[in-house]
Amino acid sequence: MHDVVTAIEEQVGCGPDRIALRVADQEHTYAELWRAAGGIASRLGPRPGRVGLVFRREFPTYAAYLGILRAGGAVLPIGQRWPAKRVREVLDGAAPGTVLVDGDGADPAVYEGVRLLSAAEPIGDREHLAGGVASLAQEAYVLHTSGSTGRPKGVPVDHRALSAYLTYVVDRYELGPGCRMAQAADLTFDASVFEILAAWASGATLVVAAGRSWRAPVRFLAEHGITHLDTVPSVIGIARRMRALGPGVLPELRWSMFGGEQLTYDAASAWSAAAPGSVVENNYGPTELAGVCVNYRLPRDPALWPETDNGTVPIGTAYPHLEEVVLSPEGFLAVDGELCVRGPQRFAGYVDPADDAGRFLRGAAPHVSVDGRPAPEDWYRTGDRVRRQDGLLVHRGRVDRQVKLRGYRVELDEVEAAVRGRAGVREVAVVVVDSQLVATYAADGVTGADLRAHVASLVPDYMVPAVWRQVETLPLTQSGKLDRVFLERA
Repeated sequence: MHDVVTAIEEQVGCGPDRIALRVADQEHTYAELWRAAGGIASRLGPRPGRVGLVFRREFPTYAAYLGILRAGGAVLPIGQRWPAKRVREVLDGAAPGTVLVDGDGADPAVYEGVRLLSAAEPIGDREHLAGGVASLAQEAYVLHTSGSTGRPKGVPVDHRALSAYLTYVVDRYELGPGCRMAQAADLTFDASVFEILAAWASGATLVVAAGRSWRAPVRFLAEHGITHLDTVPSVIGIARRMRALGPGVLPELRWSMFGGEQLTYDAASAWSAAAPGSVVENNYGPTELAGVCVNYRLPRDPALWPETDNGTVPIGTAYPHLEEVVLSPEGFLAVDGELCVRGPQRFAGYVDPADDAGRFLRGAAPHVSVDGRPAPEDWYRTGDRVRRQDGLLVHRGRVDRQVKLRGYRVELDEVEAAVRGRAGVREVAVVVVDSQLVATYAADGVTGADLRAHVASLVPDYMVPAVWRQVETLPLTQSGKLDRVFLERA
């Protein structure tokens, strides 16, 4: 694939009247989307650099997203519900010259010093100024992840990385005209990049879960005839609690991709029964690797599903154009350790070079940390712990989730795996509160006392949570991941 703008332009030429976008019960053709994006690009001018986008789920946002790329700029999503402090930190760090706003979600005081433009302004008949992608090394978008210091870290992804990713996944998932991709992820979450750009680069239709429609995900998928879904495993739990995940309820769904957190076999089994015609894949990939970089496709026959020691579906193996290694804390090859990845999907370093410290390892000597900006052949340290089992990678949690209590080292993921092994448990999270282990769980017909006895039979007493809290559902962040910070503060 060329750069993504060229790929989308080719789809416009091949099928200008095909539906590119369905949002708020309105359908928009590829020609309409391309023209509106051209108007945005004209207003921005050629190669505007990083352009902020304060978004909502309406047509102007999606036209602005493509318009920034058409102008040769980099999309910088900014959440409407972000606190002013976070917005200011992102603006100060990424330094966009312009911010496009869909709606009235921008306080001029917060955006002082930045040019604000309305994404919904009528475009008239203005011609698009020449811009576009000058080189594959040019930034395509910048997303922000939570940093350990409490300051958001900017992750710029260039067109080379994006093209390597999209070229592979468009083919892998058989995307093309007639396919209908669900768009449910927040634009500040990297899953949205796959949803939006893989759909448009292949000629598929992007169907946006606008308003409150995603609160009933199974209904949304069924009503809109979604063929491709990329989401977090928590959606399965939501659907089960709503008693919406009956056998065969999603007959048109052909591809189901889950990522962002561990996918349990119990959840995968329930989803497979609901969507019997769908391939189910477990995906893994940090924002720094342009999306997914490692994945595993579940066999159709559950009898062939590989057994894992923590009850979760393997994340599998790296994409064929990428390389991965599992390293010990000392930087040597290991069966159980930190996952490190390199290849054309890897980003070139954070917006703030200071954030690069400790995140890269020398390509020829992975026990040596990189000082300064990484070279293309260097390894990115994901911070995720994995274990090789029968040639497949199994996600074991974060390397920094080891805690020390009363002199003992405790792996929180090991405690969670022990809890999850009890029949009836749907979800569990273990955190440390006031120097003791606290387990929050959702289960059917299981009490805290039952779980305490079960876990005590599997692990030493110092690894048995002191507090057990039963809930109907675990709290989630805006991106749909488990909100551990909330649990630690509850």
